[in-house]
Amino acid sequence: MKFAVVGTGVIGSGWITRMLAHGHEVIATDPGEGAQEAMMAQIQQNWPYAEEMGLAEGASLDNLTFTPHLDEAVKDADLIQENVPEVEEIKASVLKEIDTYARPDAIIGSSTSGIMPTELQEGLKHPERLVVAHPFHP
Repeated sequence: MKFAVVGTGVIGSGWITRMLAHGHEVIATDPGEGAQEAMMAQIQQNWPYAEEMGLAEGASLDNLTFTPHLDEAVKDADLIQENVPEVEEIKASVLKEIDTYARPDAIIGSSTSGIMPTELQEGLKHPERLVVAHPFHP
């Protein structure tokens, strides 16, 4: 299964760590300056905890790719996890962009903790594939 992670801050890096620990391929994207370096530092900090819990066969940091291009990140993904700031206009804009470039059968998870999914689904070509997927962190 191929995963894409859009937004690589604390929550995004947590998702990446979990996906890698389960042996999946992950392509991550974040347009922020220094995002790739900050993401790697966070994952390096998280990785010992993943090792303590037990890694799946094939689990490796080598399964991670970073691109600054959202279209490239999401085009082949089975599951896309969005983790941009909790601002409705930003999330809606990014989700519409994901919806444009993702496969029609890809599932899109949003890390929203307070925006109604129906509000985020407005304007999407495939609103039925958007789900709320927010970890218990922070």
